[in-house]
Amino acid sequence: MAKAAVTAQERLEKLMAGAKANSDGPALNSQQLQGFVDELNDLEAELGRAKLAVGAATQARNAKLKEALDVAVKAELAVKSHYGPKSPKVKEYVLSQSRPARKSKGG
Repeated sequence: MAKAAVTAQERLEKLMAGAKANSDGPALNSQQLQGFVDELNDLEAELGRAKLAVGAATQARNAKLKEALDVAVKAELAVKSHYGPKSPKVKEYVLSQSRPARKSKGG
C-alpha cells in the first residue's frame, strides 16, 4: 500500500504540536512556524477563490458559446429557407453541412 501524501501544512502543524508537547526537546521558533502555517492557509484560500473564479468564467464562456451557436443555426436556417436547401448558394453561407448517416460495418 502506498503512503498517504502529507501536506506541508500538516507537517508544520505536527512539528508545532510536538514542540509544545516536549518542552525538553530542541528549541523551535514556533512564531516562524505559525507564520508558515498562516501563509499556507492564506494561499489555500486564495487558490479556492481562483478555482471558483475559473468555474464562473467557464460557465459564462459556455453560455456565450451556446448563444452564438443558436444565432448561427438560426442564420443558417434563414439562408437555407431563402435559397432552398439544395441551392448551390447555400454552400457559400452555411458552414455545417448535413451529412448522411454512416452505415455500420459488419453486423
